[in-house]
Amino acid sequence: MVVRALERIVATALLASLALPLSAESIEVPPRRVEINKFSCGEFSAVGMGEERDRVLIYMNGYHDGTRKTTVWEADKVGKRIDEVVRICKENPKLTVLDAFKRAWKP
Repeated sequence: MVVRALERIVATALLASLALPLSAESIEVPPRRVEINKFSCGEFSAVGMGEERDRVLIYMNGYHDGTRKTTVWEADKVGKRIDEVVRICKENPKLTVLDAFKRAWKP
């Protein structure tokens, strides 16, 4: 008898949890198609903050490093350069993000 009551409580709790709205952390970023050689800083700025923005920066950094055949990742240097990319993009919305990366990585 006690087991059945516990089963009902667990089943009710499970069903109730399914009806709850998803938290912001579990929301998936919708897939997006971007021609990276045309993706402007203005379009990047429109992405806003959050996971999609981070994904763009990670991808573009990896792409840029790949074209330069970079084999070492230095977190401090990359972080400062990515901050520079964001600054360049804010000042030049018509510039492509790839060009912003190229400018930020100039020696």
